[in-house]
Amino acid sequence: MKNTATFAVLFLLFLSQYSKAQQFEKLIHYVNPLIGTEKMGHTYPGATVPFGAVQLSPETDTISYELNGKYNGEVYKYCAGYRYEDKTIVGFSSTHFSGTGHSDLGDFLIMPTVGTLQLNPGTASHPENGYRSRFSHQNEKAEAGYYKVKLEDDHIFFWQNLPPQQERESTGILFQNLIRHTLF
Repeated sequence: MKNTATFAVLFLLFLSQYSKAQQFEKLIHYVNPLIGTEKMGHTYPGATVPFGAVQLSPETDTISYELNGKYNGEVYKYCAGYRYEDKTIVGFSSTHFSGTGHSDLGDFLIMPTVGTLQLNPGTASHPENGYRSRFSHQNEKAEAGYYKVKLEDDHIFFWQNLPPQQERESTGILFQNLIRHTLF
């Protein structure tokens, strides 16, 4: 009798958690990771898990903390790495703080590219002078657990997504993030 009661309690607990997971799946469609990326929201759109060690996301600019030996106030705008109003992506890095107004993580920037190796990022007004690439929000998709953008200058798609969407192009979990770059 005691085993039957224990089993019944565990079964009901399982059912309640399953029901909560189903409700969560319905709510996830309301999440928009681009909210807060404009002006001074200091958030980033990349796919990530809560408390994950990796937060791979695009960087729309990188600005030096110092300018002529003094603090550069413009650096504060880019503390999350991504600003919705920008039209270029300079690369992707794996560590971000969301909403904090602080950016000192020592990011390692990667940028998929083709052709001659460029070591200078170029500028937002002339990305063709470096490895930076133009992008359009029409060719960008961000949703809970998924991020995709087309890097227009080199015709590269960047995909990133989290389980359970295994059919998509890449995955990220607590301590790693796998991505896929596709040339077209």
